[in-house]
Amino acid sequence: MEKKDKLIAFMVLPLSFSVAAQPQTAVSPYEVTTGISLGTLSGVAKERVYEPEEGGRKVNQLDWRYRHVAVVQGFMEWQVRGWLSFGAQGWTTLSQNSANMEDFDWLLASQRKWSNHSSHPNTRLNFANQWDLHLTGWLVHQPRWRFGVMGGYRQDRTSFSARGGTFSNNNGAEIGRFPNVKAIGYAQRFGIPYVGLTGRYRHENIEAATSLKYSRWGGAQTTDQHYLRSLTFRDSTRQQQSFSLSASVGYYLTQQVKLYLESTWNRTLNKKGDNTSVFSNGDIYARASFRNIAGIEQYALLTTAGLVYHF
Repeated sequence: MEKKDKLIAFMVLPLSFSVAAQPQTAVSPYEVTTGISLGTLSGVAKERVYEPEEGGRKVNQLDWRYRHVAVVQGFMEWQVRGWLSFGAQGWTTLSQNSANMEDFDWLLASQRKWSNHSSHPNTRLNFANQWDLHLTGWLVHQPRWRFGVMGGYRQDRTSFSARGGTFSNNNGAEIGRFPNVKAIGYAQRFGIPYVGLTGRYRHENIEAATSLKYSRWGGAQTTDQHYLRSLTFRDSTRQQQSFSLSASVGYYLTQQVKLYLESTWNRTLNKKGDNTSVFSNGDIYARASFRNIAGIEQYALLTTAGLVYHF
């Protein structure tokens, strides 16, 4: 599954705001632009558990953090008409990378500070990838600047695993260390239809571009496996809000080739959802479902540098 997702993310290739108009003439129909870049990814994936019988109080939170993970990104844009373009983009991590996970419990309703805490520095980001397909309608398409509205669909995936670690329970009364084996695995998948605005401006050989995407129709699915307890938690949300802000600047070496630097910030806000819990150990199997007890959230910053080519 991981190799397949990486192949899809790399082959889909895109970035809706990196194409440029020629300096003296408007972009012609049927123009195709492609590009490739390398960069780094940093972010956080969060999962939460709430207690409905205690007024929805948060009782558990896990934070999965990763920093400066190497990624490769590709994109293409096809100018279908002078006022309409189709874009596709994708990126993927190049290898597994170190991460960190912190697990907090608030077991005492009268206490605001966590009662239990475990730390797992031996955590891996197994993979992360994204693909994005979109259409852009150009409301203004002048020779030097363009402005348009866009609509599309994006899918994000991340996967983690944590080994060993230390714990402090009952407000520090119990302190110890987990065995150095795989303790927890966690995976998130977001499917996000969105709308947005995009624009770009060129002055001589320098071009700047930006885009803002928004969604309140996203959905997420997560799988949280606690191997030491033989427990699997599957959470899902609907109608989840998400934002994405991108900005880039580039320099044209020729009329067809551009060097560019880009930064993209993605944020999906926390949303309560449903949970299915499964206990499976030998001949013992139990399954239970709960509504509005799970919380899912993520944010990430992607920064890349690369080349754009206009056909």
